[in-house]
Amino acid sequence: MKSISKFASVGAISILGVTVLAGCSSGDDPATDTTTSSESNQMLPPVIVTADQTDASATVGAFIDIVVDDPANTTIAVDNAEVLEVIQGKDDGSATFNPGAEALSPGTATITVTSPDGSIRDIVVTVS
Repeated sequence: MKSISKFASVGAISILGVTVLAGCSSGDDPATDTTTSSESNQMLPPVIVTADQTDASATVGAFIDIVVDDPANTTIAVDNAEVLEVIQGKDDGSATFNPGAEALSPGTATITVTSPDGSIRDIVVTVS
């Protein structure tokens, strides 16, 4: 009789544990969670501008990555700070980051890229 009650107790505890775990996990699935908007949590991919490009298009909130040979010693400037916020390139010792910009509002802005040798190129960016 002792072994039957022991078996029944273990079985009841196991069922209770499964029920508790199932109840906790049902709200953790982002696909079924209707309280958050997937659009507000989605990050835009960067707009990559290569060395031969003179123009680019971006949407508000996007980042623009300007590919250069020497990111830490290349400088950039913008003629319309209301449309784009520039981010200088850098080398922090563990990684090297290209210069770029963040698209702030719709409009057009020109990024001037100055290489370490003094050469200059302009990139016209249209933000929508």
